[in-house]
Amino acid sequence: MIYFRRVILFFTTLSFSVMHCQDQFTIDELGLSPKSITTTIEQSSKQELYSKTLAWLKGRNESHNLSVEDKSDSHTINFTFIKGNAVSLDKQYYKAKYHVTLNFIDGSYTFKPTKIELKLNSKYDMGWKEFNLNTGAMFYRRGKVIRKYKRYLRDLTAPLNEFRNQLHAHLKGG
Repeated sequence: MIYFRRVILFFTTLSFSVMHCQDQFTIDELGLSPKSITTTIEQSSKQELYSKTLAWLKGRNESHNLSVEDKSDSHTINFTFIKGNAVSLDKQYYKAKYHVTLNFIDGSYTFKPTKIELKLNSKYDMGWKEFNLNTGAMFYRRGKVIRKYKRYLRDLTAPLNEFRNQLHAHLKGG
């Protein structure tokens, strides 16, 4: 009986954590997780979602150092945004450039980060270095995040989550 309760508690906790993690980006041993998030906006056409999103992105150019790179027939928008001092590691601060693709279908859209680049804040231009979204194993030991990387990984995905949440609130609210 006790074993049965533990199994039920385990699966309940597991299902709650899986459902909760699907609406936020994180970096685990396999890299960025989830790879994309699809969000449903009831009673919205593909064209309506596309035009609202494009207008919202254009209004954010200044505040988010954002640029729309490519758009195609009310179906896809590719854009980048830069976050200054996004992450710090070993007392060094890095700017982060996020490349995102939005795909629209009737009633929903998919938010997919395609690339993250980091640049050391320095008086010398060291250039942008790509962060590998397909593996995070170097930040983990025995299944747990190495302590010095906890904040680094959390801060790296925080702007993505914040931006996605703001977009969702805009599209849902009107």
